[in-house]
Amino acid sequence: MKKLLKWIGVSLATLVAIALVGLATIIFVGGRKLSAERTLAPEIVGSVSVPVDAASIERGAHLAATRCVFCHGEDLGGKKFIDDASFMLLNAPNLTRGGGGVGAHYADDTAWVRSIRHGLNPQGRALIIMPSEVFYYLSDEDLGSLVAYLKSLPPIDRSWAAPQPAIVAKALVGAGVLTSAVPFLGMDHQAPRPAAPAPGATAEYGEYIARSFGCASCHGKELSGQLTPGPKKFLAGNLTPGGPLKDWNEELFLKMVHERVHEEMPWGMLRSMHDLEQRALWRFLAAQPARASTGVAGES
Repeated sequence: MKKLLKWIGVSLATLVAIALVGLATIIFVGGRKLSAERTLAPEIVGSVSVPVDAASIERGAHLAATRCVFCHGEDLGGKKFIDDASFMLLNAPNLTRGGGGVGAHYADDTAWVRSIRHGLNPQGRALIIMPSEVFYYLSDEDLGSLVAYLKSLPPIDRSWAAPQPAIVAKALVGAGVLTSAVPFLGMDHQAPRPAAPAPGATAEYGEYIARSFGCASCHGKELSGQLTPGPKKFLAGNLTPGGPLKDWNEELFLKMVHERVHEEMPWGMLRSMHDLEQRALWRFLAAQPARASTGVAGES
């Protein structure tokens, strides 16, 4: 009996040791994924023309107001983004050239493109929760205008601590579970980008807006709803006529855009869109097949 108990004890200790080694390996791999320096071939990054005219910079300001301020703050000087020491401490950085800003580190336009479209900072490290998989689909013209505006920002002196992923976050990244936290790792950096349609209150232009705004990131690839990825889960509802959308019309949608508030839904950026863009987005959503909700029962 003593021999049996000893054997069981040794076996359990061995299993625990193996599990700890495995966990340590996953954590190490996750840490390496987050800190490794990477490069992209010039032909993959491509060349984006960055204009200098006032109209293009104004267009870039509009794109920043409808794509960037939710994370980086109204003045793009950065803000606290994730404040959970058990998972990750993450600040959206100051994008200006002021003290503590990252703008001064972007030596050329290509560095901006690599960061926005591919999710690599000027040092070649993968950016955390930078929606490059969404901005990848900005047209070259829009991306160029956005970069032109970011380069024109007045300097703001505001410093933020570097990302501090906890062991849990590193383990999830190492296990390949939290790929959405590091978009660079899961992106196809050579995927074709359809040409942006002409601006107009059309479903076709609405599709471009929905794709480059990132609706699918929260609402699922088919926009039929899901629990959002990440530690703080919430229900992103069904955006097809198979969900609550069936009871809406265009004017009700526009009314909701201008009146609704939700800390996890960037209504403010939707409100910053032009009326034409809001109507185009509605017409794209309304034209989707009526898909059954894939979120949680009781969505509203």
